[in-house]
Amino acid sequence: MIRISKILCVILCLLSVKLHAQTDEYWNFRHSGLKFTSGVGVIDSTNNNCNVVMTNCQTSVCGSNKGLKFYSNGYNVYDRNNSIMPNGNHFNHSNYGDTYINGNSAYPLNKGAIIVPFVNDTNKYYMFYEDLSYDELGSGNFLPGKLRYLVIDKTLNNGMGDVVFKDSSILNTDTLIAGNIFVTKNGSGDGWWVIVRKFHSNIFFKILIDIGGIHSPTTQAIGNPYTLSNVYPAIGDLSLDGSKIIYLNTNWNLTVNGQLDVIDFDRCSGNLSNFKSEIIPSISGQDTLVLWSSCISPNNKYLYCSNGTKMWQMDLSNSNIINSRINVGSWDGTKVIGNPTWFYQMKNAIDNRTYVGTYGGNSFLHVINFPDSLGAVCNFVQKQIFVGTINNGHLEYGALPNTPNYKLGAINCNVGMDSKLVDSDKGLNIFPNPTHTAEFTLSVQSNETDKAQLQISNYMGQIILNESVQLNDKNQWHFDLSKYPNGTYLITLKTTSEKFSDRVMVVR
Repeated sequence: MIRISKILCVILCLLSVKLHAQTDEYWNFRHSGLKFTSGVGVIDSTNNNCNVVMTNCQTSVCGSNKGLKFYSNGYNVYDRNNSIMPNGNHFNHSNYGDTYINGNSAYPLNKGAIIVPFVNDTNKYYMFYEDLSYDELGSGNFLPGKLRYLVIDKTLNNGMGDVVFKDSSILNTDTLIAGNIFVTKNGSGDGWWVIVRKFHSNIFFKILIDIGGIHSPTTQAIGNPYTLSNVYPAIGDLSLDGSKIIYLNTNWNLTVNGQLDVIDFDRCSGNLSNFKSEIIPSISGQDTLVLWSSCISPNNKYLYCSNGTKMWQMDLSNSNIINSRINVGSWDGTKVIGNPTWFYQMKNAIDNRTYVGTYGGNSFLHVINFPDSLGAVCNFVQKQIFVGTINNGHLEYGALPNTPNYKLGAINCNVGMDSKLVDSDKGLNIFPNPTHTAEFTLSVQSNETDKAQLQISNYMGQIILNESVQLNDKNQWHFDLSKYPNGTYLITLKTTSEKFSDRVMVVR
């Protein structure tokens, strides 16, 4: 096992604490919320209750045992007291936002915004969001034209927060699919990946966030796109471990087939692979398969999909995922204030249950109690949670917060290399670490005298140096990474019988 030098270990531990200072323990609805501080989801009708409509495009931040910090409906940013933060009003400028929306509404983009903590500052946050710019063929199906972000500083405004930077576009030249902004930890667990997809295309955009901030987007082409017009913005999902992404492509014309895309994601390199695509038949026997929401089970084995009136469980390991479907629930016909309790957005919670929002405003949540279990054993219960009385405005508008998995840790990004490692305190030394000039000295204590292979790679898994070095009594080398961005770099020195590995942090 790699043992990191003491000073770097302290820094990485601090970074881990910062990233884990956030939780997903509070989901806010209108005048109520769902809290998980007791280990299971319990309705809270007294504290931290937002008074604005929270449909579709919702994201929030909570603190451990402290409840809600702030949230957004994709149109405004609100503090925990439901006041719009300074500079946080009407930040989403677009045709739709400027013309159709007001302060009491919300953006109709499923997973169209998400808040991500800074890597090196517990008080600052990025919020990524899409606009709505293009109307595809006059269908009324607005599509995003830009991916933007703003910055929130929680230390300002007496600790209630302030939007200190906004109106910045990361992607502004491509039409994106509606919503489905996915975020997961990077391989070392101390940074983030942001993933979005281009509309009618097989192009994906990937953005790395580390101690150096937001890196420029990289692109990857993979798979076959769904190119039919009038695409419904169906709700995809990213697995809790960040390894699998689901996209649902559904057509406004309910007689036209849709498409299910399943893609693997490598948190270390940021690469997408194993693209699998299946046709979603519009009608199959008596089963209407126009799917509009999805959720991957916590163990990655099952995929839950719904068309609103039926809840399907599918086996992701099956060679034909769609045909493996099992109906685990059908809508019981309940309506509240005229709105059906149709199955809509789904989200895994920290209590290992899957919660299902309802389409339109009403007073209930559905729950899949054992989502890792096959068939009826998954125990899908309709209306399991009563949100609150209509007279008091306790409504759940279908929106469950789009948040990353804060608890996700590091993974082994060196799979395929020899497993024999040497204690770096006794073998590999880096000084200074961290380096504030991008220069450092590397030395290794080895009894071997033959040549060794030295590699330096960045968080994206890209090798920036790969050379053979001669081992001798001194075994010391000087490096200058000033032409590379700030961040943490993996250094590996492999001899005939040993492998030394450690990380150096560049902070300027």
